[in-house]
Amino acid sequence: MRRHSVITLWLLVLGTLGALPRPTLAATTTSIPRMSGSPKIDGILDNPLWEKEALKIDGFRQFSPVEKGDPSQKTEAYIGHDHKNLYIAFRCFDTDPQKIRASITKRDNIIEDDWILVFLDTFNEKRRAFTFIINPLGIPLDGMRIEEGGNDDIDGSWDAVFQSEGRVDEKGYTVEMAIPFKSIRFPDEEEKVWGVTLGRTVARTGEIIIWPEMSRDKPGLLTQAQEMMIYGEVEKGKNFELMPFATSLKTKDKKVNFEPGINFKWGISSDLTLDMTLNPDYSQIEADAPQIDINRRFALYYPEKRPFFLEGMEIFRFPEIQIVYTRRILDPIAGAKVSGKFGRYTYSLLSAYDMNPSESLWDVGNSGISQDANALFNIFRMKADVFKESYIGFALTDKQLTGGSYNRLVGVDGQIKFTDRLFFNFQANAAKTKYGEEESDFVPALYGTLGYFSKYWGGGIFGTAMHPDFVAASGFINRVNYRDLVGYTYFSIYPEKKFMSQIQFRANGGKRSGYHDSVLQDQWVELDANLRFTEFSQMNVEVRRSMERYSGIDFNKTGVELSASTNLIGWLPFGFVLATGDSIFYEPDDPFLGYSNVYGVFFTLKPNNRIQINTQFTKQTFWEEWGGEEIYDYNVLRNRITYQLSKTLSLRAIVDYNHFYKTLYGSFLFSYVYRPGTVFFFGVDNDIFRNDLGNYINDNYSVFVKFSYWHRM
Repeated sequence: MRRHSVITLWLLVLGTLGALPRPTLAATTTSIPRMSGSPKIDGILDNPLWEKEALKIDGFRQFSPVEKGDPSQKTEAYIGHDHKNLYIAFRCFDTDPQKIRASITKRDNIIEDDWILVFLDTFNEKRRAFTFIINPLGIPLDGMRIEEGGNDDIDGSWDAVFQSEGRVDEKGYTVEMAIPFKSIRFPDEEEKVWGVTLGRTVARTGEIIIWPEMSRDKPGLLTQAQEMMIYGEVEKGKNFELMPFATSLKTKDKKVNFEPGINFKWGISSDLTLDMTLNPDYSQIEADAPQIDINRRFALYYPEKRPFFLEGMEIFRFPEIQIVYTRRILDPIAGAKVSGKFGRYTYSLLSAYDMNPSESLWDVGNSGISQDANALFNIFRMKADVFKESYIGFALTDKQLTGGSYNRLVGVDGQIKFTDRLFFNFQANAAKTKYGEEESDFVPALYGTLGYFSKYWGGGIFGTAMHPDFVAASGFINRVNYRDLVGYTYFSIYPEKKFMSQIQFRANGGKRSGYHDSVLQDQWVELDANLRFTEFSQMNVEVRRSMERYSGIDFNKTGVELSASTNLIGWLPFGFVLATGDSIFYEPDDPFLGYSNVYGVFFTLKPNNRIQINTQFTKQTFWEEWGGEEIYDYNVLRNRITYQLSKTLSLRAIVDYNHFYKTLYGSFLFSYVYRPGTVFFFGVDNDIFRNDLGNYINDNYSVFVKFSYWHRM
């Protein structure tokens, strides 16, 4: 396919999207009042503006454990705005304030506390919402809630500049927040219709209280949000933000390395933003959590942590085939991103120049990858709202290497919501790759699913087809050359007891064969039961019978897994996983079916509200057969201790021990985080390994300093 053919396809897609019907609005909305003043955000609800001018909301109902039941604790909320900010306050009554859970901790680390939540679906899409979760001491967790295809998730990587404060008192606790309109995106219109959801948890019982009243019989919360209107002009996102930063790094065998850089953001309007970065600082303040990396058939997945790539990345989500995975951009020297929404079209264009590219997913979690070529990444994404709570999307990705090699991909995807419970999701991609002298035609990767979801029963089918030559050099595709078809179903029981919220039984089965032939690669049947004691405490039992073909041999396997997690003990939330069964030893020349046990445990010890000790231990033991010769015993331990001196100052120490590789990693970090973008870090990392004589030797160390300052004009 020539370049002008791709452009023609793009124009056809735009024309098709323009002809599709627009989503409709609800017939009734509630107005958010404009307040005559600005309440002080100090966590104390003593400003008369709240009672006299804000909209008071007190119709909270239980969502769990008893749907639409009477809450055990009373909740009141207030909402209003002025020209610059949206103001929200909560009065959370509690009959036993001594049992309120509230930690003085870093941002985004409050999920085990009591908290209030706010979803703002500012484009009224009923699929995406800015999320604000605040604990009783005002510590925030913010992110983006995504609801598509019957699934929901909160991406906590998005950070907003806003104010929040909270106080615990004899009645319970209060929270106040001011969200600048400059910090969020919304339609550039005089009459703005937003979907608003408010909620609260009672951590010690696992109770969820929500407004407006909602039902599990409709998948998703955003579809049931209250539509609220903001009339008149508010301060739009026409602002400039500068964030100069500098890092200094000293390692064992190298001189001090000083790297300055700058990030720039221009809020062109309330729904259009330009981000640019020069010599970006992509040093990670915390190393990737250790994973078991032995005897793996496919590459491990490492989450993105770098701020420039994280912001606004919710638009780059796809139904199944992950054609955008920004950790493939290993060492960028510069980057730019424009994103926004006009009418029903959401779009983003990301460009980055990589000085140290790699063509292998196995290199993503490593450092020091080097090759002669550089790479320019260009990634374009657009989604159009159509029908009711549905969308059609389009994507283009291009990775161009110096020397002439490239990978180009074009894709169309979407969600069609036929009813409140019936969804169809699809994805169709075509990619063309030239590497060295070899060049492929455009080859496909396809996915489709039809699912029905309700409170008591659901099910569906999905299928995938991946051409053997399909490559997504900007994405995460660790397997090609197959076609699969999978069916699944579930049914749920709701005892609605204090410590038994839901019992769900699930089953799925499928088969996978070669793309061009009928040779069976995999087939499986899986049964599992999930006991949800509260929304945050559950146990899962899974039994799986499968066949996996590897190196021309069919291996029949049986496995059982038990996992659980709970936060009912406030000072010791914990969980575990136990898995046992047949497992393949992936030796290409001599594979065999062995037996494996996997043990994992994680817990957080909280001796007080400032100290947290997080421990994760994972162990895998592999035998030639049950009771036979041990092939390997792999143990990984991570211990992370944090002491929060204040809301802005913290000390952190990490110790990772890998028994298999006989390595010990230690890290100490002093952090000052005034607000997102204004930070100071001082850290020391040390790598130690144990040699054949049993002696521990310092392999490498590093001392680093990072400073950045965020300024909004």
